[in-house]
Amino acid sequence: MEKPIYLKVEKELDHSLEKVWNSVAVEFGNVADYNPSIKTSFIESEIQSGLGTIRHCDFQTKGFIKESITKWQENQYFELSFTSSSVPMAVLRSRFTFTEKNHKTLLEQEFWYRMKPPFSLLSGLMKGKMRKTLVDGLMGLEKHLN
Repeated sequence: MEKPIYLKVEKELDHSLEKVWNSVAVEFGNVADYNPSIKTSFIESEIQSGLGTIRHCDFQTKGFIKESITKWQENQYFELSFTSSSVPMAVLRSRFTFTEKNHKTLLEQEFWYRMKPPFSLLSGLMKGKMRKTLVDGLMGLEKHLN
């Protein structure tokens, strides 16, 4: 399999680390509250927060994705991977890192993805669209927090 495509986006938010962490990590199932590409989202696992939490997201357009938190370091970072999806993804992994500076929070999102064959040839062509989706999610979070 080809190497996944890598993207990184970041946003400085004028809010405490605790507030940003709670909105993104602790309330993992509520991503539809701020991410404009997600129509609905909810927790599917018995675990409601932290390592092993699974959420289901329905996209605005069509389709769904289920994601599981695979790494968790309280108030620092968490990682997630998709467990299933209606879109032809072979790899989808994301890491959110939270850094507090001067009562603000820098939120970095690293993102790896690769489509399943034969769509894998389109993975590189989707880079701009995927970056826009990530940036829109961070902008939506900022609006939600304000």
